[in-house]
Amino acid sequence: MKEFIEKGKELSRTAKFRKILKRIGFVVVGFLGLILIFFIGLRIYFTQNKETIMTEINQKINDNIAGHVSIGDVGYKFLIGFPNFTVVLNKVELRDSLYAIHKRSALKAEEIEVRLNVLSLLHKKIDIEKVVLIDTKIDLFKDKNGLSNTNVRKSKPKTDKSNSDTDTQIDEVDFKNVVFISQNLQRNKLFHFEVNSLKCKINYKDDGWETDLFLNVFAKSMAFNTKKGSFIKDKKVKGKLVVQFSKTKNKIDVLTEKLGIGDDDFNIKASFGLDKDHPMMDINIKTHILWLNAARLLDPHIFKILNHFDITKPLDAQCSIKGDMNAEGDPEIIVDAQIKDNVLVSSEGETKDCSFEARYTNNFKNGLGYNDINSAIIIKKFTGNYRGIPVEIPNAAINNLEKPVATGDFHSKFDVVKLGNIFGEDLLKFNGGKANVDLKFNVNIVDLRISKPRFTGKVNIEKANMLLRSKNITFQTNVLLDFTQEALFIRNIKYQRDKNIVFLDGKIDNFLNLYYDDPENMVAVLNINSPFMDVKKFMSVLAHSQKTNEVKKVASTADTKKRIALVEKCQVVLNLNLEKMVYSNLTAKNAKIIVMAKNRRFFIKQGAIESCGGKITFASQLIPNGNLFDVKTNVDIATVNIPQFLTSFKNFGITSFQPKDIKGNLSATVDMSVKMTQNGDLVDDSAKGNLYYDIKNGELNDFKPIIKIGKFAFPNRDVKHIVFNDLSGRLNMSGSLVNVDYFKVSSNVLNFDVEGIYSFKKGTKLGLTVPLRNPEDDYKIKDLKEREAKRYKGIVLHLLVVDGKNGEMKIKMGKLQKENKKEKSKT
Repeated sequence: MKEFIEKGKELSRTAKFRKILKRIGFVVVGFLGLILIFFIGLRIYFTQNKETIMTEINQKINDNIAGHVSIGDVGYKFLIGFPNFTVVLNKVELRDSLYAIHKRSALKAEEIEVRLNVLSLLHKKIDIEKVVLIDTKIDLFKDKNGLSNTNVRKSKPKTDKSNSDTDTQIDEVDFKNVVFISQNLQRNKLFHFEVNSLKCKINYKDDGWETDLFLNVFAKSMAFNTKKGSFIKDKKVKGKLVVQFSKTKNKIDVLTEKLGIGDDDFNIKASFGLDKDHPMMDINIKTHILWLNAARLLDPHIFKILNHFDITKPLDAQCSIKGDMNAEGDPEIIVDAQIKDNVLVSSEGETKDCSFEARYTNNFKNGLGYNDINSAIIIKKFTGNYRGIPVEIPNAAINNLEKPVATGDFHSKFDVVKLGNIFGEDLLKFNGGKANVDLKFNVNIVDLRISKPRFTGKVNIEKANMLLRSKNITFQTNVLLDFTQEALFIRNIKYQRDKNIVFLDGKIDNFLNLYYDDPENMVAVLNINSPFMDVKKFMSVLAHSQKTNEVKKVASTADTKKRIALVEKCQVVLNLNLEKMVYSNLTAKNAKIIVMAKNRRFFIKQGAIESCGGKITFASQLIPNGNLFDVKTNVDIATVNIPQFLTSFKNFGITSFQPKDIKGNLSATVDMSVKMTQNGDLVDDSAKGNLYYDIKNGELNDFKPIIKIGKFAFPNRDVKHIVFNDLSGRLNMSGSLVNVDYFKVSSNVLNFDVEGIYSFKKGTKLGLTVPLRNPEDDYKIKDLKEREAKRYKGIVLHLLVVDGKNGEMKIKMGKLQKENKKEKSKT
C-alpha cells in the first residue's frame, strides 16, 4: 500500500499528469459553459415565449377544470429542477363556477413551481414533470344546503382510449407548507391538516397509478362528526405511505407500516372510494400502545369514557373505521384491544394481574345506526386481582352510551380475611372463613360512575370470624345472600359468640329498587331461631353505637355512606323463636317475640315467654334518647311462681324480706315506662307506671315485716307461717316510690289493710290497719259477706311503717294522715 501511494505521488509530479489534469479542467469548464449557455438560451426563450407558455399552461389547467383560475404572474427559476425547465406561478387562485354564492376558493397558492420537460417545450408543447405547491391553502367546502366548491374538475367524454389527448399526467408532486381543509357542514365533518412536507413520485399504469408518499403533517382535525370532536387532534403524523389508484375500482388504496402518529407507530391499511355519491372508506389500524395514548387519539366523546380508566403497560389494539364519507354522522368504528398481565386503574383502585379482551363498537346491533344509543363496550375473559381478591368476569357489556348500563357475570372465591383490604379494619376485622361470589349484575352508569348496581345470584360466606371493633365483639358467622329480581333472601346465617347461638334467615322484598330509590321504606323480615340467647349480650350487639362515627378509614363514597345511613333507618321485623333465653336473672323458655325496629326504635308487637312456672306476654317500645332508651311496656303475667319471679328480678331491690319468704301464684298487668341502657340494664329510679296484681294461694313464711308487727301486736300468735286468701290490688310506681292503693290481706293468723308510700330507698310511709280480732275461726266461714262483716269487730290497731336503719323498716303507732292520702291519690 505504501509503495502504491509513493508511486502516485511521483506520478502527480510528472509533466504528463499535469497536462492530463489541465485537459480535464478544460472539459469541465466547457461543459459548465455549455450548460450556462443552454439555460441562458432557455431564459431568452422564456422571455420571448412567456405569453405562449402561459397560454399553454392555462389551457392545460382549463382542459381539466370547470372553474376559473387566476394567476398573478409567471416567473422562471434558474437552474431549479435541472434538466427540466421550472416555471413559477405566483398568486394562484382556483374558484368554481358557484364562487359568487359560497365565497370559498378551492385553492390559494402563494407560489406553484411547474417543472416542464425541455424537449417538449422546444417542440412548443407543455409536458409537466413536477408540481411543487408552496404556502398553499386547499379548501374543499360544502354548506348545509349541499352547495360545494369542489365541482372544479371537468368531466371528460367516455372514449375507448385509456388517455385522452388533453389528459395531463404529473410525474411528481411536492407540498411545502400546505394547509388542507375539507369541511362538510351538511354532514358535520371537518378534516384539517397542516402539511409541512409531502413528496411523491407517481408511476402511471394502464389502470391508474402508484406512488410512495412521504409526508410530515400536523393534524388539526379529523372529525367524522364535529359535534363529538376530532380524532388525532393536534397530533404530528410522519412516515411513508404506499398509495395506489385503480380506475377500474375507482378507489385509492393506502398501506403503511410504522406511521408515526403522536408518539406511537401504527400499521395502517386503508381504501378510499371515489364515487361521487357514496365514496366509501375502509381504514384498519394496528398498534402496540399505552391505553391513555390510544384514548387521546380518539374523539373527545370516546376519550371521556376511556379516560376514567388506565392500563399501565402497553397493549395490542386494532381499530376499524368504515363508512360513507358523504353520509351524515359517524362511520362504523370498532376498536379491539388485548390486555395481558397488566394493571387496571380506576376510581375504585387497582386491579393487578389483569387480562381481558375488550371491544368498543358504535354498531352494537346492525340496522340501528352508528350512534351513542347503539354503542357498546364489550369485555370478555376478564381476570384480575383486586386488593388481594381474585376477580373473574367471563362476559360483560356497557350498552347505550347516552344512558349507559353495564351487564355481565361476576365470580370470585377468596379468603374472607381479604375483605379487610376493601373495607379497612377500623370497623370490621375478618379472620378465617371462605367466600364464594356468583352474581349477574346490571349497573347504571351516571357521569361515568357506577350507580345503582343490581345483582342476581349468591354470596356465600362460611365460618368467618369477625371482630366488631366498635364494641370489641368477636363472633363466628355463616352468611348466604341470595339476590333475586323480587327480593334479597338471607339464608343460613349463623352467629355464635360464647353460649349465644343464633340462626337467621329472612328476606327483603323489592330490595334493590328500595335500596337505591327509597331505602327508608325497606322492610327486612328476619327469622331468628336460637337454642340459647343471653338477651342483654345480644342487645349490645344490635344496639347502635355513637362511636361508629369516629371510624377513621371508610372505603365508601359519600353517596354510599349516605345510603347506608338511610338503610339503618329502614324497618326490620325480627321473628324470634328462642328455646331458652336469659335476661339478667330471668330465665325463660319457648320465647316467641315479634320485634319491629326502625330508625333505632324498637317495637315489640307480640312477645310471649314461659318463665317462673307461668307465662308472660308483653308489648313494648324502645325509643332512643341519647345513649339510653325510653321504654314503654305493657306486660301480662299469668300465674307465675312468686319466689321465682322475685328472684328473677332481684327482688326489685327490696331488702326487708327475701323472695323465699313469699309463696303463691301471681297474675298481673303492668303498664310502665322505664329507661334502659343500650346493654339492656334498667336505669335506677326511672320506672313509672301502674301494676294491677292478683295473688292466688298466698303464703308468708318468716316474713320479717309481719313478724315485727306480730311481736308488737300479737305476741301470742304464730305469725311465721301465714296463709291468706286471694289478693288483688293496684300499685303505682314513680322512681323509687311505690304508691300502694288500699288493699286487704285476710289470713288464718291476722287480717290487715295497707295503704301509703313504699320506697326502695328513703321515704317509706305505709299505714297499716290491723284488727286485733283473731281471724282463725272467721277464716273458716265460707260466706265471704258474713266473714267480711266480722272483720273489724273489736279493737282495731293503727300502725305506721317508716324508714329504719340499714334499709329495714320501722313500725310505730300512728295513723296515716289524710294529706298523705291526698298526696298518694295525686301520685
